[in-house]
Amino acid sequence: MFSYSIAIRTLGTAGQKFREELESIAAQSVKPEKVMVYIAEGYPRPDFTVGQEEYVWVKKGMIAQRVLDYDDITSDVIFFLDDDVRLAPDSAEKLLRAMEMHHFDAIGVDIFRNHKMHLAAKIYSACSNIVLPHWSRKWAFLIHRNGSFSYLNNPRRDCYLSQSCAGPAWMIKKEIYDKLHFDHELWLDDLGFPYGEDALESYKIYRNGYRLGIHYNSGCTNLDAKTSSRAFKNSDTWLRNRTIATVALWWRMIYQPATSFAAKSLALVSFLVKITWLFVVFLLLSLAKFSLKPVTQYVNGLIDGRRYVKSSIFTKIPSYVID
Repeated sequence: MFSYSIAIRTLGTAGQKFREELESIAAQSVKPEKVMVYIAEGYPRPDFTVGQEEYVWVKKGMIAQRVLDYDDITSDVIFFLDDDVRLAPDSAEKLLRAMEMHHFDAIGVDIFRNHKMHLAAKIYSACSNIVLPHWSRKWAFLIHRNGSFSYLNNPRRDCYLSQSCAGPAWMIKKEIYDKLHFDHELWLDDLGFPYGEDALESYKIYRNGYRLGIHYNSGCTNLDAKTSSRAFKNSDTWLRNRTIATVALWWRMIYQPATSFAAKSLALVSFLVKITWLFVVFLLLSLAKFSLKPVTQYVNGLIDGRRYVKSSIFTKIPSYVID
């Protein structure tokens, strides 16, 4: 079985949820070689120790605290965790065995259970970002030309191939991690909050020809501390910033890597349909709230997003598909 080490990013503010996570790590049936906690500079270490976790202070940022060089880890596999995930005693073992059995280069877990959402939540997801169910026999999550994802509505096996995975808990072979230059994606932190970070990182695995899997029965539970996203969603400009990120993510993940005129044209048409639909959604929201703020922020986000992807900073980022 592969050896593994755990890499946790945190601000150190998740409290009891982080303690539960560390306790669940200590109870794993297959022990990690290391438990590394990458805490943002300027934040104090939590006042408790559960196991043999080691703390390293790094630059603050959801991307910055994840896309490190990991020279301090020599295991076969890195198990990435946020600071609010509780593992079942055999979670790591299940994921490692699945990687070996299915020849996955990386594996995520179905931690948000999209297919288990109530009908109202599915309708909301479909309307707010065109996130839809699918009935593939092969794929867990698909990334589409418009930049949105779809989820398998009725999984019948524990493991499926996938084009993306959620960020709170996932594994990747270290040799593959080292090849993919995730540090090229640090630009997303510059937008204030890295909306869409999970897709940006995990789709890069698939887009570069590696095998990404999803485990539907890993026993991982999201305790949902929301220590970073809460402040973002409470800001006055969150919708504008989210829209800028939506444009930039589509451009980086879908449009730029397209190698033919036809592929680029299809991606562009698909994205135009999406942003037109969302314009109608936010226009209706503005009418319902008797405020132009939602639709104005959305339009400004589209304009600023296009300006951003044309900027010298963005155009200098190396290719998403590694040659």
